[in-house]
Amino acid sequence: MTIRNSLYFFSTAKQPVLEIKQPDSTNWRRPFVYAGAGRKVGEGEWLVDFEPPAAEAWQFRIDLGQGVYEAPANQAYFSTRLKRLWLQDGQIFDYRPAPALSPPRVEKVAEFAGSLPARPLYIYLPRGYNEQPERFYPVLYMHDGQNCFEAFAGDSFAGSWRADETATELIGQGRMQECLIVGVSNGQSERIAEYMPPYLTHRPPSPGVVRKAKTKGLVLRAQPLIGRADQTAAYYRYEVAAYLAQNYRIRRGREHTATCGSSMGGLFSLYLAWERSEFARHHAAMSPSLWMTRSPTGHLETIERLRSDPARDIRLWLDSGTQDTPEAGDDGMLDTQAARQALLKNGYQEGPNFRYYLAEGASHSEAAWAARLPMIFQFLFPISNRGGESN
Repeated sequence: MTIRNSLYFFSTAKQPVLEIKQPDSTNWRRPFVYAGAGRKVGEGEWLVDFEPPAAEAWQFRIDLGQGVYEAPANQAYFSTRLKRLWLQDGQIFDYRPAPALSPPRVEKVAEFAGSLPARPLYIYLPRGYNEQPERFYPVLYMHDGQNCFEAFAGDSFAGSWRADETATELIGQGRMQECLIVGVSNGQSERIAEYMPPYLTHRPPSPGVVRKAKTKGLVLRAQPLIGRADQTAAYYRYEVAAYLAQNYRIRRGREHTATCGSSMGGLFSLYLAWERSEFARHHAAMSPSLWMTRSPTGHLETIERLRSDPARDIRLWLDSGTQDTPEAGDDGMLDTQAARQALLKNGYQEGPNFRYYLAEGASHSEAAWAARLPMIFQFLFPISNRGGESN
């Protein structure tokens, strides 16, 4: 079925005109036609059919008359990949929305009890969640959940990733699917073990390093640490996901499920992608701590598995920055490049389902990861032209 290129617009303007920005920076103009009464007195529903530029993403604004334009805040044009869309109250939809929508919000479950020690869950609900009970949403699980949302920045260790603000902006501009984003908090002192693959054992540092740490008031673990990511994966799949299905409207199945993490959380997303691919199809591993997987023979075990195991049906974002600190070092750059090469050797090709990104000048920090989230969110849940989905 051919998708009709149409834009529906709710406005009190007398004769709005669609302006599409062309590759040569000129504007293609076409007037809307009146399609019926709007949501309130004096408002109309306007419709225009159009031919967007050949590029996948296209830009537009609406001339309301007398030098006034409908455009995003602080930007001159809307930018979207949709070819059939609704524009209501300055936001883009790929379906006809309810007349009035509640804003997005983040809910906190302060003590989620399960097989792992109790911890907070943070759940981002998109715009209009209350008013559109027929709609069910894909789910993005983010690790280190206390760091994810600006709404609960006070819970974070070193500043939030502003995932709520980023998702709200991208969804409102028609550049990302509406979804639930679930921040699953880490186990604090158990964080490394919870995110480390079970085929790994982290050896304690040498006695000299331990003594030096003590002089600085630091306490280093003296016993070998065995990874328990398999237990954490089961916790996500059978406990957190079950809680969400019981209490929220989520779309079930791996095709509608994504994970995202950084550092040890990035390593955990790689583990979920490769060893537990039945849980989720879409994954983002930011600055993964691949160095933790070094075996006694010097090999990075996770990379060896990416190279030699049968390919998985997954979509994967892999990245790093080029600095550990503003002064020197790298953010696991060489290891992530080796992981990329392993995946290419295993038959993956960079494109819609596999993306490697090197962030020049980026360090191993929440601020650097927050800056990459717009690209990552659009990779994990790109918006489509299916006209919106309900259950």
